[in-house]
Amino acid sequence: MTLPETKMPSKVSGLLSEPLAPEILAGVNAPLLARSFAASLPGFAAINRAHLVMLAECGLVPADLAGRLLRHVGELEAEGPDAFELDPEREDAWFNYEAELARRAGSEAGHLHMARSRNDLKATLDRLRQRDLGERLLAAVLDLREVLAARGGAEAAAVMPGYTHLQHAQPVTFGWYLLGIEAALGRDSGRIADALARMDDCPLGAGALAGTRFAIDRGRTADLLGFSGPQSHALDAIASRDGLIELGNAAAQLSLTLARMAQDFYLWSTHEFGMLRFPDRVAITSSIMPQKKNLAVLEHLKSRPAALSGALSTACAASRAVPFGHSQEVGVEAGRWLWDALEDLVQILPAARVVAEAAMPDRDRMKALAGANFATATALADALCTECAMPFREAHHVAGRFVRLSLEGMDSRQALEAASREIAGRPAGLPPERLADVLDPAGILDAPGCGPSLAETARLQDRAMAALAADRTAAEQRAARRLAAGAALAACCGALMDAAAAEASA
Repeated sequence: MTLPETKMPSKVSGLLSEPLAPEILAGVNAPLLARSFAASLPGFAAINRAHLVMLAECGLVPADLAGRLLRHVGELEAEGPDAFELDPEREDAWFNYEAELARRAGSEAGHLHMARSRNDLKATLDRLRQRDLGERLLAAVLDLREVLAARGGAEAAAVMPGYTHLQHAQPVTFGWYLLGIEAALGRDSGRIADALARMDDCPLGAGALAGTRFAIDRGRTADLLGFSGPQSHALDAIASRDGLIELGNAAAQLSLTLARMAQDFYLWSTHEFGMLRFPDRVAITSSIMPQKKNLAVLEHLKSRPAALSGALSTACAASRAVPFGHSQEVGVEAGRWLWDALEDLVQILPAARVVAEAAMPDRDRMKALAGANFATATALADALCTECAMPFREAHHVAGRFVRLSLEGMDSRQALEAASREIAGRPAGLPPERLADVLDPAGILDAPGCGPSLAETARLQDRAMAALAADRTAAEQRAARRLAAGAALAACCGALMDAAAAEASA
């Protein structure tokens, strides 16, 4: 009896008895495929190569078959997205990739998916993408830190007012301020590096959730992909995307540091503050007001935390109360906006570096403001305490009264003596020349133990440069390991392809 020919209703399954509804294809599969396919191709190529090398080395596929498939993998990578005719009926990026591979390689293509699932494949793909984003993010932050550390030393003598509650507080220097931003960015760098360390194990080989019965070597694929080792628990490997969320948290904190620096620069460059100037290469203009020079780049830097926090909140919300296994909430929806937000931050960081390089202090204006609104009153209280034997709280009251009397028109020497008699019941005893020194904001440059002093600024700069050098060395070591893994993988693939070609010509 001859059976009639049947056509599978599903392009990817012998189980499913009807194709997906057109509404699902149009509303879910097609948009997801359009978003994810091109970004997935480099990762597919790397993962397929490592997996095939491992399968051949373990004797699970013949070496010549592995070599033939590797040649097709290389051709697809070279041709790029244009080599594929995307079909939402094939569900996702992987099934579309596999379909084109099968069109070229025939049934041999089916051997490639031995001992793995889309679940561990996609988890590994995400790890590779996260790792690349984290390394590029970290490299850009290190470049920005280098500019801030260098300029911190160069501007160590640029006296300016420091602010608390956006009111004059104490004199500082522009260089000391820049080193403060660098110190905060150093912690941000550390968070990114920590995230990279925790995503340095490889999910490949975890299968759908319970590993595989094939005798594979997960350590080998981890090595070939530049990971420190395989992820130990198979269920955790496919159920968790916490690496992306952790990287998002670190990036969100970084964006906050950038935004606060941008906010200061934004204010200080206004006509009213007049402390910073920027060259035209970082400014835009107005379509109606000819005199306008707008620092729109600072507005973009200030707004980045909003985009990142929104994407991060979405990722956390999508991952909440989801069963601990593979699901589209965790594998797809959680990262829907976070990938783009992280990529946007990577792209804008060089602009932040240019802004930090370009910010030029108006030293005269800064110094004038530093001495214009009694920002040295704390120094006066300190001097009364250490040189005139006043308890600090009493000295604090005397200095406060001194400010009030000065505002009412009394000259400095008379105001101090009147304040001291009124509060302490005795003359202050601070010589006039010493009073003048204390009230000079530039006195911070030589003040022993003072944060913005030249000596302390030099110490902070040395420390920043040493930390930066250590962080660059660690980043270079990680990059060297990735390069070595890539070279080893390329060599193994080359040997298998050469062997396959030799056998075909024999």
